Amino acid sequence: MTESWILEALRLTEGEPADSVFWHHREGSLKLYFLCNDVFAWGCADAEEITEANLRLLAQARADLVASGDKYADHLGDLYAARVRKLRPQGACYPYYPESIWKLFDACGPEREVGMGNPKPRPEEAK
Repeated sequence: MTESWILEALRLTEGEPADSVFWHHREGSLKLYFLCNDVFAWGCADAEEITEANLRLLAQARADLVASGDKYADHLGDLYAARVRKLRPQGACYPYYPESIWKLFDACGPEREVGMGNPKPRPEEAK
């Protein structure tokens, strides 16, 4: 099975850490995923599928990260998954992102309530 969208997805994820993009092949079907453990819920193994339908979201996420100064789009998987889910990462993730991209994550969904899966609020930006 060779589909051009898969090759495009692999091109867009070039430079991502080796353990953040993975694939699964079963019965002639190839699926690609971004690992997003602990991004949306505390203590949670998680992944977001990269699909042909969402390829434009992946491309736009990469372009937005590069435009914001995140030179290698190091946070591509997290931003892509947040946009697909229309959900901000949990507040505890924000300190691991450059402040220059916090607004990209904020635009993915409403502010999250602090609770079981989101034990910390989003920190305030440095003044």
